[in-house]
Amino acid sequence: MTNVTRHCLAVLISCWATATAAAQTLPGPAAAPAPAPTALQLPTSTTAPAAEVQGRWYPRPRINDGDTWSLELRTKFQGDTAWLDPVIDPEDEGFVWRRRRIGIRGEVLNRVEFEIEREFGDEEEPWRDVWVNLRVHDLLELRGGKFKAPFGLDNSTSSSEHDYIFRSLGTRLLVPGREVGGMVYGAVSRRRFTYALGVFNAEADPNTDGFFDDDQGGDNFDRTVSGRVTVQPLDSFGDLPRAVRNVEIGVSAAQSTVPLGKNGLRGRSVFGHEFFDRVFVNGDRRTVGFDIAAIGGPASVKFEWIQSSDERLGQGVGDVDLSKVFGRAWYVQGSWLVTGEDKEENIVPKRPLLQGGFGAIEVMARYEKMLFGSSESSDQPPSTSPRGENLARNQDSVYTLGVSWHLNRWLKVQGNAIHESFLDVARAPIPGTGTYWSYVTRLQLAF
Repeated sequence: MTNVTRHCLAVLISCWATATAAAQTLPGPAAAPAPAPTALQLPTSTTAPAAEVQGRWYPRPRINDGDTWSLELRTKFQGDTAWLDPVIDPEDEGFVWRRRRIGIRGEVLNRVEFEIEREFGDEEEPWRDVWVNLRVHDLLELRGGKFKAPFGLDNSTSSSEHDYIFRSLGTRLLVPGREVGGMVYGAVSRRRFTYALGVFNAEADPNTDGFFDDDQGGDNFDRTVSGRVTVQPLDSFGDLPRAVRNVEIGVSAAQSTVPLGKNGLRGRSVFGHEFFDRVFVNGDRRTVGFDIAAIGGPASVKFEWIQSSDERLGQGVGDVDLSKVFGRAWYVQGSWLVTGEDKEENIVPKRPLLQGGFGAIEVMARYEKMLFGSSESSDQPPSTSPRGENLARNQDSVYTLGVSWHLNRWLKVQGNAIHESFLDVARAPIPGTGTYWSYVTRLQLAF
């Protein structure tokens, strides 16, 4: 466990100790004066009744002591089974635990929140969210610890509430991930305007080995500054259809420094197989994004565009500067709840399975592209050299068809059919083979 993580845990334990002490010393209601005693009457006690700790199971296990403190148990178990055509790596097929997470989220005096979440399937970096949050006002909240950097629509959606089994490639490859840092954020009037700005310090080396983690985002180096702003410009127009009023537009940006070496952006397929190799870089990494979402009734439509670029200062022959290497991605997707439930973050079936119904059925489709290359045109021929001026481009085009069966509030079954095709088949996961099908199912328990 890193020193920073130890410090985060120490802060959380201190918050819990403070909450417990507050619960024990909080004064009760003033006692009424004791009446004058008579021969048959005992003196009235002046001791205030002790505060009672209450508990509940729905929608998740929770204990609380009024408004003084509360604790919630949170879990996320996801098991995937995959069939591939053609098979790139036999280890990609069959069953795998994608997530096995248990966490505690708490609140103290309606002002301080904290969370500790551990991934039991990741021995190298098991801690996911470990943070403390101070709510000063709706317009101002402060968070410190380890958590996701504020960037993008797809990245901001919880994996348990995601429409698809895998996030978009742009989010997985280009967006800053979960690191240790601090953030200031807030919202105005029912989220008509939100903002978030964070500074993070990456301790990990580039993610070169292990499974392509869907939650960790792209490689982070050194200090990263990341921010996001969203607006709902039509929310106040009550005569418009709800889907139009709910339109939300988001803009994101991030900057970090990439260290000298072969640390550039890398293209990877849905299952993590390389189709664009790293190149030598030196300088700044800048990432920008734009997204728009419309949700109304049982339907949703979303679009997101992301671009990231790395400087290559002094990386050419004779220490000349080379054009930037870039990664550019976009997706458009739609979903529809066939059984008529409203599209929300946590979908609750109108008639859950074994409670008079069959649950909720949702269908969805997504099309996306992920392109890598160098940012400026050149008279030089395209090159795959890590020091080439005109980097040969490669692209992964992906469409995903999916269905989700929400059995109840906590259980969900998903199925995705994923088709990938590569621009340069010589650099495809299997050289010379340009198209691939993946069929993936998931069983999820989350609360």
